Amino acid sequence: MKRIGLLVALHKPGVSQSARQLVDLLESLGVEVTMTNEVANLLDRRGGVTVDELTKTDVLVALGGDGCVLSAARLAAPKNVPILGIRVGGFGFLTEVEIDNVEEVFRKILAGEFCLDERMMLQAELWQGESLVWSAIGLNDVVVLKSPVSPLPNWEVSLNDELLARYPADGVAIATPTGSTAYTLSAGGPILAPDVDAFLLMPMYAHTLTLRPLVLSSKAKIKVKLLPQRRNVEGEISVDGQVNCRVLPIHQITVFKAPYKAQIVRLQGSSFYERLRQKLRWGERQ
Repeated sequence: MKRIGLLVALHKPGVSQSARQLVDLLESLGVEVTMTNEVANLLDRRGGVTVDELTKTDVLVALGGDGCVLSAARLAAPKNVPILGIRVGGFGFLTEVEIDNVEEVFRKILAGEFCLDERMMLQAELWQGESLVWSAIGLNDVVVLKSPVSPLPNWEVSLNDELLARYPADGVAIATPTGSTAYTLSAGGPILAPDVDAFLLMPMYAHTLTLRPLVLSSKAKIKVKLLPQRRNVEGEISVDGQVNCRVLPIHQITVFKAPYKAQIVRLQGSSFYERLRQKLRWGERQ
């Protein structure tokens, strides 16, 4: 591991100090650090690159929180570059390392004492007739919701071209096992272990008691349509809560397993179930 890309959540309080600490450490260990122009300016350094060039490295480090890891996954997965999340404040379910422990962690990583945790990703496409309007990949989820000013809409959901249901609701979410501990968890969905080869289909605040979350094969192709009404309705599709596009009744949304996998650097001995206990206080009584 000779070259590391650094993606920084610049909005995080105190992140500049953490970034400077990390860069100094890595360079003292003989590692070349590639950073964006914005980060280079923040640290009073020269030689910044574009975001896309960060993936011309051995590992892409996401310094911030889970949102930074999600951004890194969309960049790195198509290039088959592993990512390592380092937490600076916040919750940090996906981040592997605390900023205070980076020296010990990188000495282990440079010694080869780590493994790669492969995570499934989703791809969302927005179609208007035969024309592809918009596309994005994500590590966590694809969420389609009505706009705040729209009346309650009806949604049509199909699986592998077979009608599943039409129902009134705020929307629908499709999550990977990684995303099952994020937005869909707060909406009452189940948690899927990371190695389960499946999707979670979650109606979002449906106005019916007959709908429940569905666990689907990762081979499924899910189609979602916003049905027209007398009053104008519109919605929005959001991938990982970061990449968004407007949705109208003239559109059809297709969601399926992406051709890429995110590779997350994990230290030997750390586990998903340990994070459940620590981060979500799994099984504890309040």
